[in-house]
Amino acid sequence: MNNKTLENQRILIVDDQRAFQLMFKGILYSMGATNVAFAPTGEQALAKCANVNYDILFVDYHLGVGKNGKQLLEDLREKKLLGPHSIFMLVTGENTVPMVMSAVELEPDDYLVKPFSQNVLRSRILRIKRKKTQLAAVYQALFDEQAEQVVTLCQQEIGTEGRYQQFCKRVLVENLIKLNHLSEAEHILQETLSQRRSGWALLLQAKVYYRQNRYEDSMALCQEAIENNRYFAEAYDIQAQNYRAMGETDKAFSSIQAAAEIAPYSMQRQYLVMEIARDLNNIPQQVLASKQLYEITRRSIKQDIIHLLNYIRTVIEAAVRADEPASRNRYLQEVSLALQRVKRDEMMTREINFDLFEALCQARLESLNGAQYQAKKTYAAVSEELHDQHQILPDAIFLLNQIGEYEQAATLQKLLPAELMANPVLNSLFGDQQHFVDQKQLQFGELNKAGIKSYKEGNFTAAVRQFEAALEVAPMNTGSALNLIQASIQLLNSQQRNKSRELFERCKKTFRVVDNMPLPEHHRVRYKELLQQFDKLRDEFRR
Repeated sequence: MNNKTLENQRILIVDDQRAFQLMFKGILYSMGATNVAFAPTGEQALAKCANVNYDILFVDYHLGVGKNGKQLLEDLREKKLLGPHSIFMLVTGENTVPMVMSAVELEPDDYLVKPFSQNVLRSRILRIKRKKTQLAAVYQALFDEQAEQVVTLCQQEIGTEGRYQQFCKRVLVENLIKLNHLSEAEHILQETLSQRRSGWALLLQAKVYYRQNRYEDSMALCQEAIENNRYFAEAYDIQAQNYRAMGETDKAFSSIQAAAEIAPYSMQRQYLVMEIARDLNNIPQQVLASKQLYEITRRSIKQDIIHLLNYIRTVIEAAVRADEPASRNRYLQEVSLALQRVKRDEMMTREINFDLFEALCQARLESLNGAQYQAKKTYAAVSEELHDQHQILPDAIFLLNQIGEYEQAATLQKLLPAELMANPVLNSLFGDQQHFVDQKQLQFGELNKAGIKSYKEGNFTAAVRQFEAALEVAPMNTGSALNLIQASIQLLNSQQRNKSRELFERCKKTFRVVDNMPLPEHHRVRYKELLQQFDKLRDEFRR
C-alpha cells in the first residue's frame, strides 16, 4: 500500500483533546492527506459540515459538554449532511459493552478503539472506500430514501455474485420489510439461512414472523440469535415484543431490560421499556426510562421539549401514585432538582413559557401535600395564560383532575392538538390518570348524585353530609362546592341560630373553593346568587 491513500480527501477530525488531534493529523499526513480540519465539539462539527462536504470524518464518541459522536452521526444523517460517498468512523478509548453496542447499532461505517495502528487505519479506510465505490448507486438510493430503487439495485448487485452480495441481501430484505413485502423478504431469508445462520438474517426473519403474528417462530429465532451472540440487543427487543404479544409481560420486561443494559441509548428501546413497565405498573422503571429518553435526546437532532416535560410529568405522576411517604418524598425531590437544573438551560426552555409550566407543576405538588386550596389558587392565577400554550395544556388538565375539577379538565382536554397526543409517553400519562380519575369520578358522582336526591327530597341535613363526602373525594370541585353551599344555606334558614354557628363557618369556608376562581358561565351565575343569599345570613349572624 502506498502513502497516498488519503490524497485529495477532505478530512474532519472531531475530538476535544488537542494532543490527539495533532497526533492523528501526523498519521493522516503520512497517508497522503493534505486537507485536514478540526472541530472540538459536535456542534462545531455540525456547523463545518453544513459548509463543507467532507469525504472522511473521524469522530470521538465522547466530546465533553454537548453532543457526543453518536448524536452527531444522527444529526448529520437527519440533515442530509453526510454524503453517500462519505466515510464516518467513530473513535473511542472506551470499550464498555453499552458504549460499543450503542455505537454499533447506529451503524457508522466503522468503529475504532484507541490505540490503533496506521496499518489498521489504512486497511479499514481502503476496505470502506472499495465498498462505497462499488455500491455507489445503492448508497445514493439509500441516501435519497428510495426504497423501491434500493430493492432493484440490490437485486442487480446480488445477480453479479460479487463480494458484497451478503450486504446487499441484508439491505434488500430491510427495504422489503419497509415496503411490507413480507413474503418476498421471507423467501430470501429462508434461502440465506439454509446456507448460513448469520445474525442479521435470524434477526430479520424474526421481525418478519413477528409482523405476521407468528410469535413462537419468531421467538425461536430470537433465542438462536441470542445464543450465538449474548450482546444482540435487537434480538432481545423482538423477544420482548413477542412475549408481550403472547401476554407474558414479566418475561417481556426481563427481555427489554436485558436489551437496555446492553445498549441503553436507543429511543425506540426506551419507549418499549416504558410501555412494558406501564403494563406491569412498575413506576420506578417508567421514571427511569422517561429520564433516559430526555437524556438521549437532550443534545441530539431528536431534542424536543416534550421529552423534558414528560420526564417531569412522569415523576410527578409517580409521586401521586406512591404509597410510601419515603417514596413520595424521593420523587418530589427529583421533581424539584429537575426543575432547577432545567431552568439553567435556556436553549431547552425558550420554546415554551417555562415559568407557567413550573407553576402548574408546583400546584400539583401543593395538592399532593394537602394544600388543595393553594393549588387551585395557583391555577386561577395562571389560567388566562394557557390558551396559546398547547405544550403546557396537559399539565393544567392533570392538575384539574388531581384536585377534582373534572368538568373543567374535560373542557381543556378538547383543546389538545392531535399531534401532541401522538407522543406515546404523554398518551400513556393521560391513560394512567384517566384510569385513576374514572375511579374517583365514579365515587364522587355517586355521592354528589345522592346529595342532589336528598336535597330535592328536602332532607338538607343528609344533602350537606353527602356533598361534604363528595368534596372529600374531589376537594376543589366547583359544582359540588356550590351544591354544598346551597344545601347549607337551606339548612341554616331552617335551624335556630345558636345551633347553626358551626354550619355557618363550614359554609363560609366552602366559599373559598370558588371565591376569585375562573368559573364557567353557569357556575358564575349560580355563585353570585348563592353569595347574595349567604350575605343576608351573614348580616343576621352579626346581629
